[in-house]
Amino acid sequence: MSIYAHAVASTTAAEPVRDPASRITWLGHATCVIEVGGVTVVTDPALTPRLAHLRRHHRPDRASLPRPDLVLVSHLHLDHLHLPSLRLLGPDLHVVVPRGGARLLRRSGAARVTEVVAGDSLEVAGVTVRVVPAVHGARRWPVGPAADAVGYLVGPGPGSVYFAGDTDLFAGMSDLGPVDVALLPVGGWWRTLGPGHLDPAGAARATEVVAPRIVVPIHWGTYSPWAVRRGEPSWLRRPAEAFGEELRLRGLDGSLRVVDPGGRVEVSGPQ
Repeated sequence: MSIYAHAVASTTAAEPVRDPASRITWLGHATCVIEVGGVTVVTDPALTPRLAHLRRHHRPDRASLPRPDLVLVSHLHLDHLHLPSLRLLGPDLHVVVPRGGARLLRRSGAARVTEVVAGDSLEVAGVTVRVVPAVHGARRWPVGPAADAVGYLVGPGPGSVYFAGDTDLFAGMSDLGPVDVALLPVGGWWRTLGPGHLDPAGAARATEVVAPRIVVPIHWGTYSPWAVRRGEPSWLRRPAEAFGEELRLRGLDGSLRVVDPGGRVEVSGPQ
């Protein structure tokens, strides 16, 4: 049995948590639905079958998506700030975006936009969202605005969640904890990754540094270039498998929860 298959089996076989402190549904790529403290947060929504030159291999059930109280955008790249996907979530969204991205959103019709930088925080219905650093490209390709990438801590308290967006390792990452869940990118939409990303080894190192109770790999297994043969490429799932192996080598695989796009992880409070 592969590491990927083992991780999925151990996740799905677990007893469901009756009253989870948080519930995370991974819809694919960097799109997560985080439910904590009665608040629903959606990260980096990318929901359409096609995204520029990329084909999506797993279609989210958009009809079952809860209406978010808040949308968190980590950076301005098309696969993270995707205007058609934002419109699919409905009107009057409250969208949080790195400083420099509000004008782009308002031109597209967004009703409520909050610009942030690392170090900012905001509160929604008693749930605190802290804005934390990220190391990733700033400019919206090819000629769009620039804005420094960020990550988000949704919490604090039982069920707290770190959403990394797209990032490389950075100084101060160890100061993010303690968190209950880390949503860490481990791959991309092609076989290789450029600078400003966590590969499986880098994501395993980030897991060591942040030390979450649970780590969920994201940003893998969802998109591939349209020009590649139709169907799921053989390499699409490899980042999750490699991440599991890297965690095993470090003795951290007990924290791993791997789900397919559309899969859910429920998190209890500390015992």
